Amino acid sequence: MPKYTKLNDVVLAWRLPLLLALAVSVLSPDALWAQGETTSAVVGSVTDPTGATIAGAKVTIRSMDNGLSRSVKTDNAGRFNFPQLKPGPYAVKAEADQFEAQENDSVLAGLGQKQTVDFTLRIATANQNVTVTEAAALINPQNPNTSTTLNARVIESLPNPGGDMTYPIQFAAGALMNTAGSGNDFVGGTNGYGNVQFNGLSSLSNGYIVDGLETNDPLTNLNSGLSTNLVLGLNSIAEMTVNTLSFAVDQGRYGASQVNYVTKSGTNQFHGNLYELWNGSRFNAANFFTNSTPGSHKPRSTVNHFGGSLGGPIKRDKLFFFFDSEWVRIALPIVSATTVPTLAFQNYVLQQLPRGGTDSVTGSTYQPSPQSVPLYQRMFALYKSTAGTPLSVLGCPFNSNGGPATGNPPNGDGCANRRSVSQSSSDSEQVQTGRVDYNLNENNTAWFRFQHDGGLQAAYTDPINPLFNAISPQPLYSFASGFTHVFSPKLVNYFNPAFSWYESLFGPRDFQKTLDAFPIVLQGSGANAPFSTLGGLNDTWVQGRRASRFFINDNLAWSIGAHELRFGTNTRILRLNDYDFGQGAVPVVNYTTLPQFIYGVASTASKTFPLANSQPYGFLNLDVYAQDTWKATRTLTWTFGVRATHNSNPVNPHHALARLPGSFDAIPHDVNQPLSEAIRTNQATVFAATPLAILQPRMAIAWQVAPRTVLRTGFGLFSDILPGSVVDLVGVNPPYSTTFQGGLLGNVGGTAIAPGVPNSAVSATIAANQTFISGFAPGQLSCASALSNPNTCLLPIAITAVPDGKLRAPYNMQWNLALEHQIDSAMNLRAQYVGTRAVNQPYQTQANGYQTVCQGCFAPFPYGQPKDPRFGAVTQLNTGANSHYNGLQLTADKRLAHGLQVQANYTWSRCMDTVSNGGFLPFSAGGILSPLPGRLGRQYGPCDYDVRHNFTVQYVYQLPVKVRNQMLGYAVNGWQISGSVFRRSGIPFSVLSAPYTANGNGIVQGGGPQYASVVSGVPLYEHQAIPGVTQPGTIQWLDPDAFVSTVDPSTGACAGGDSVKNCQYGNLGRNAQRGPLFNSSDLYISKWFAVTDRVKLRIDGQFFNLFNHPNFGLPVLGYAGIPGNRSTQTGFGALTYTTAPPTGLLGVGLGGDSSPRMIAFQARLEF
Repeated sequence: MPKYTKLNDVVLAWRLPLLLALAVSVLSPDALWAQGETTSAVVGSVTDPTGATIAGAKVTIRSMDNGLSRSVKTDNAGRFNFPQLKPGPYAVKAEADQFEAQENDSVLAGLGQKQTVDFTLRIATANQNVTVTEAAALINPQNPNTSTTLNARVIESLPNPGGDMTYPIQFAAGALMNTAGSGNDFVGGTNGYGNVQFNGLSSLSNGYIVDGLETNDPLTNLNSGLSTNLVLGLNSIAEMTVNTLSFAVDQGRYGASQVNYVTKSGTNQFHGNLYELWNGSRFNAANFFTNSTPGSHKPRSTVNHFGGSLGGPIKRDKLFFFFDSEWVRIALPIVSATTVPTLAFQNYVLQQLPRGGTDSVTGSTYQPSPQSVPLYQRMFALYKSTAGTPLSVLGCPFNSNGGPATGNPPNGDGCANRRSVSQSSSDSEQVQTGRVDYNLNENNTAWFRFQHDGGLQAAYTDPINPLFNAISPQPLYSFASGFTHVFSPKLVNYFNPAFSWYESLFGPRDFQKTLDAFPIVLQGSGANAPFSTLGGLNDTWVQGRRASRFFINDNLAWSIGAHELRFGTNTRILRLNDYDFGQGAVPVVNYTTLPQFIYGVASTASKTFPLANSQPYGFLNLDVYAQDTWKATRTLTWTFGVRATHNSNPVNPHHALARLPGSFDAIPHDVNQPLSEAIRTNQATVFAATPLAILQPRMAIAWQVAPRTVLRTGFGLFSDILPGSVVDLVGVNPPYSTTFQGGLLGNVGGTAIAPGVPNSAVSATIAANQTFISGFAPGQLSCASALSNPNTCLLPIAITAVPDGKLRAPYNMQWNLALEHQIDSAMNLRAQYVGTRAVNQPYQTQANGYQTVCQGCFAPFPYGQPKDPRFGAVTQLNTGANSHYNGLQLTADKRLAHGLQVQANYTWSRCMDTVSNGGFLPFSAGGILSPLPGRLGRQYGPCDYDVRHNFTVQYVYQLPVKVRNQMLGYAVNGWQISGSVFRRSGIPFSVLSAPYTANGNGIVQGGGPQYASVVSGVPLYEHQAIPGVTQPGTIQWLDPDAFVSTVDPSTGACAGGDSVKNCQYGNLGRNAQRGPLFNSSDLYISKWFAVTDRVKLRIDGQFFNLFNHPNFGLPVLGYAGIPGNRSTQTGFGALTYTTAPPTGLLGVGLGGDSSPRMIAFQARLEF
């Protein structure tokens, strides 16, 4: 299908709001809009020695980097304002008739901040200037947000495993590091998602803005890591600001936080650096569990991270350049335990296939399948080696010595060998950034920034044959620019357009060649089907996305007396090509016993039939805002404004969407109604309707109750956007994508593993799809209808339903009360109460589930058949989850003075919700996102990120040693230590019951947590090893006798017998237990060498997890057992792995272990 067709549908859907935004921004400069995400401001007042204001004083600001200057006159109240400044150092000079001129040459305008600089001019006694060198106040009542700003020098000095751009965010007030398992992408298995979380809000609600360009992944809303899954480019960053509680309406789209970065620029002096970091496994400690497991060895790894930058003038005071290049190489071993068929067994299978036989495990009889021999011959040829340690398997008829196996069924060790396969995995990434700044004149400046990110990720390394390996190149190209125009000293406009394109596709180098070699994915299920999966992850490929994004940011600041008015727009246009729809197109065939493998019999065979493997979608996010910062008195500042957000209904230009006319519960469940009437096809949008606008009023008050003390309070509404992956839910609805299952346990027939042979299970799915396609449009009835034709009726199909009517947009409310006090010129303290409440949060339920145990069992699922037999599994998307958060945040901040800089944060908080992290991706690996149908209230409990105590510290200390002797000074001068400490209490988790499996019964097409029950009077936690429960090399965390499963794992039936009373979910709630605390310290030891007056060499020893403290992850629970019955409790509640910060030297999700102590060395040349 063509990728770019019917674009007029997208334009028509967006025409009205887009034309309105363009008309306002282009035709009405007087109404253009506020300070942007890449600028700063300097404000202040001019008074005489008596405190009287001086009107008409001339105030001039001059950039210390590029010489650009602007001048204004103070108003009648002596106030002045320089908005839309490029962040950096400035000199500010105030002059007035009959007064001495005064200049402050140490003003630092922080990113997204207003810096206050006040002057008190003395009456002139001679024609002279006075230079002020004291630093500006740390507390600024005109900043309504809770902000943490770090400049390049601090960023370069603080520990950062992996050099990731998102890592410094962990030092912000209220930040909670995700150590519950973190992943940047879907590839790599089950993980927690989001690197950091703020104030009880989703970790998917953090916006990452670089030079005005949003870098979040549009499919997940996560920070966008590419080939190494690290966010590279930190060496090009001049400054970053983390905004939470963003009561200034120019911050938005993501409700929890907005992180703004601005890249470095050229200046009137050439400046730059060269650096290389190296880490090798010889300098890394072994994992705690590696040391505790006999025979285990520390894996080898190598990391090279190098780069450099150069900036300077092209024409002094006019034209400047900056270029940065950053490279990462990560070499990791991939060690896999695999099970392969022996040569003797391969020959045995090829003999048995034409004969057929009886399954010695189940007693079933299988027909001869000589046509399957060619597939098996191709399959066996793919094994590079079949050597290994013999493994006993139920159903194997002979032993490794060639003799017959004993037992009924036989349990021989001649069929399978267990072996360890060691391979290498190499991942690389490189980022190049170029920037040009141009000062046209005093009233006009411009800058342009280009960036390319490229590399290669070894996405999957197959232990059987490299033919099944998968890679992902992941290129990105981006452009951003900024144009500042001064209409008048009181009216300044800033225009900031940007564009990015990137691709993140995963698959084999030559997918067709891979499929020609083996056309299915063959995997065993259970202990009696031992062989490792053959076919790799071919059912997943090609997977990923291509995304083109356009950004229009246009901002204006207008000073009118005591009011600073700001108006703005922030627009994102997204074109997403989603490649996830091809998943499942390669058949997945399962066998459950070894005899099924021998006779070529499939237990199940699933295949998906998408209309196209990729589909384009269009999104528009249009935000407009207006704000007034009113200096009501000299000590009282009131900021109030409103932000209006239009999030478009996602559009598919091919009209390849289908959905039910309402929610699943709202439609008629008439089995005699054809599916073609029950499903609306040829739809262009994901939802029936979405809100035209979401209004978000916000206000903040800052009262300077004393010269160095400010009391703040604020309240605001903040919208959130759904991740782009919402299109995956509806995009797979029939008839545009269908999935059928053949095999012994399937519903379309066929039993042979091999495709294209008589009685093939895969071929049966193809035939079922053809029946569906030919019967859907003409209105054939479901097979559930007694009126249907058995030969042409339609089998049950899975579908996703969306909410009725107009989508209720998710949003949250935030409020605070804070007291800030500046102790001296370098240190301030802040105590802050923070409250948030999120509403209309999305979640999903399995609405068409049923159970086959007994009438009334496992409520709310009906007995015997689903609510609507025309459908299989039905995923219902809802928007009704909520959360409540209350926290006390304490911050001590000492900026660099006397060689010491420290920031410490402590947070006590309580967070409760029904579904965490926005409902699409879990925060922790065991997070529960799907409640039981109609039982959302049962889910109310601690948030997945409900951490009661969270403490962080970051510091830089320049040792006060200065020896004048040149030789001695070379050794003892210039030492610096810097570090960080993270300590928090445990993350919550849930304990579940085993699923019902007796006699082939259980819950069908259903989902939701099956909680266990707690045993009264028994301590929940037990840290001593328990015989029969605690496995070698693990640490016990929970007492297994404190929990009882509804279902006895040894029988698969309800404990105490199947009955309505016994077969109900347990009394435990969600997230009722707590995992271990997290405690980690990092340290840099640095030595500076003066090569010349302007050139310095820095040598670092970098220690991550300095004390090699093992931070244990959440227990690998399995399921609760029956108290006293050790066979049902084996391994329950044990700690089996260690965790680490979400980014590390070894990348993210690449298979490396960054949890033990790691030591890296860096050489850095700066000038």
